[in-house]
Amino acid sequence: MPSAIATPPPPFTVAAHFFQLLTDYTERHGLTLAHLRELTGISDPVLVDANGRVAYVHFQRFCDAAALALNTPSLGLALGQSVRPGHLGSHGIGLMSCATALELAQQSVRYSALTIDAGHNEVTVKGNEFVRVWCSNLPGGASMGRLQDELQHAVAVTLVRWLTNREELNPNWVSFRHARPTDTQPYEALFRCPVHFGATETAIAMDMRYMTLPLPQANPQVRRIMEDLCAQLLKQLGDAVEPAWLSTVRRTTLEAFRHGMPDIEAVAHAAGMAPSDLKDKLATRGLSFRSLVDDLRRALAMGYMRDPTLGLVDIAYLLGFSEQSAFQRAFKRWTGQTPGEYRRLPGTSQDRPPT
Repeated sequence: MPSAIATPPPPFTVAAHFFQLLTDYTERHGLTLAHLRELTGISDPVLVDANGRVAYVHFQRFCDAAALALNTPSLGLALGQSVRPGHLGSHGIGLMSCATALELAQQSVRYSALTIDAGHNEVTVKGNEFVRVWCSNLPGGASMGRLQDELQHAVAVTLVRWLTNREELNPNWVSFRHARPTDTQPYEALFRCPVHFGATETAIAMDMRYMTLPLPQANPQVRRIMEDLCAQLLKQLGDAVEPAWLSTVRRTTLEAFRHGMPDIEAVAHAAGMAPSDLKDKLATRGLSFRSLVDDLRRALAMGYMRDPTLGLVDIAYLLGFSEQSAFQRAFKRWTGQTPGEYRRLPGTSQDRPPT
């Protein structure tokens, strides 16, 4: 019997609005997109696909070509310092509406693939420091290179300062896997903290006291709306970088709702690990088991509420609530509205069953 042929993973991509971060910068410095096409040999007129994505390999080639043409070895740092939330699309709007820097970091971990899926963030707390590690998703964990690593760190620091309205906010330290460059002045000017080269990880550490800083543009209602949108976009994108264990955890949790509240021991067992290991793995992605369950439950609830054949009692049962009143309280916490108020909104559902 012939062995099954493995399906190759989808190619990595970059959002078109993030690609525009590069073209905005090069245009300001006299380097047009047409010239970049000539330099890279990428003459195909369809650079952005129907889903608003650019192939990561093309993005990387454009960045490398721009660095050479502009004679800017530290182009990643320069690009990152010119970023604004709009370059991150819906994800950027969601970040703007977060309440605290900690919430900002957690959202960044969850939805960074919407911007670029060739890498991902992992976070952990070490003593009094909040550490974000930028990890490659390339085959074998191959390095994404100096420019891309520096771009991600510069984006992170620039957005945190911009969104908190605290230009004086500095990391405790940053590290890069690449060797120390000849000129370190651009790093010192941007990060204003110790910078380590030749490290084992591309990481950035912030003092934990910064994580409770309130964001001046916080808006809980907008954040919930944008989080729902980002979750839908991520599903459409197909999170190719999500590890098998996390996919199993999500699937097992969803299946468990019909039988009541998901149990972490059963979910961890399905993923082949101990509950403590599952908690640790979720924490590196800015999640807890409770938040993961709540996020999935909310996403399911929004879908069920749009189904006119389902009453509130049915939905409460499908979501594992023991009582309809418990579902109503949870829905009010998620949306700021009761289920009845939500269903009376124009266009939410039609021919609704009794509530």
